[in-house]
Amino acid sequence: MQYNLPVFLTIGDKVIGKLPEIITSKFRSALPRKILLFTAPNLMELYHRQIQALCSELPKMQIREVKFSSFEAALQAAKDICLQGFNMVIGFGGGTVLDTAKFASFIAKVPYIAVPTVLSNDGLASPVAVLYTGDTRKRSFGSKIPNGLVIDTDIISRAPQNLLKAGIGDTISNYTALYDWKLDSMHRGTNTNDFAYMLAETAFNSLLYNEEKSLGSKQFLYVMAQALVLSGIAMEIAGNTRPCSGSEHLFSHALDEKCDLDVPHGLLVALGSVAACILQRRDPSLLLKYLKDYDISINPRDLGITKKMFVQAWLTARHTRPDRFTVLNTIKLYPLLFEDIYHQLLEV
Repeated sequence: MQYNLPVFLTIGDKVIGKLPEIITSKFRSALPRKILLFTAPNLMELYHRQIQALCSELPKMQIREVKFSSFEAALQAAKDICLQGFNMVIGFGGGTVLDTAKFASFIAKVPYIAVPTVLSNDGLASPVAVLYTGDTRKRSFGSKIPNGLVIDTDIISRAPQNLLKAGIGDTISNYTALYDWKLDSMHRGTNTNDFAYMLAETAFNSLLYNEEKSLGSKQFLYVMAQALVLSGIAMEIAGNTRPCSGSEHLFSHALDEKCDLDVPHGLLVALGSVAACILQRRDPSLLLKYLKDYDISINPRDLGITKKMFVQAWLTARHTRPDRFTVLNTIKLYPLLFEDIYHQLLEV
């Protein structure tokens, strides 16, 4: 089985200023380059100085603003990359920008460098792009892992803490996802890649046993960045999202389909992970301590999730990806089961 790994990973304070130097050194054989930088309008204003500095040092770079991460917009961007002769893409932003840039570069078959401005989920380094389709629903599309990542902890530290907590929540989901993956192997004989399993487990453990719990700490952000990148690489090696996506993600997908919630993905899967842990008949105290250490609430009411929404999402979760075998395939699903779990979560 073939898989791709990033050519480089640079994490540190103010490392965005080193991006031109990194491109020159890591892509020496393919210079000079015509680069298309994807970013968001608000980031153009917020990081005007840094973007202008990049434009000065990379004179062949052009900027494309991303306002909405739609499948159609990403395809149009890929077409423009090909027709206008761009041979590298940089994504500077959050998930909307990065997924659009990632998918466009994948379709256009040009190198892609991710420069995230927030660490809210493992999508920054995964081989998957989440884009809106014509029916205004999100869909996951096979894409490619970035050729390189530049994670500036100075920029990341300015992100809302709620989004950093979402990144922690997305990493927590590895715990229940890996269990579901093993269940699939036991029941259906599917392959569980040992190295992908190890990387996803290491990502989870790195945050669980990290001594620095302050979200504003550069040391914490460094560990957090590594954890999310490890999760992305685990998915690339596995050839699918199984190391980081199990029943807790199916629950999140069901909520996305049925409810209009303004809650970061990572916080929904954190809630889903604790519930999934109970369904897996494991003690959730490890996850609850993990969440408490980082001051993350998974009280469903705090997230705007009613008992009816919670129960319905779990009852329909399995149907969001019928091909994905999880603990939900091994137990009888009935409303009272999930009502009881809901009430347990109100008390943690």
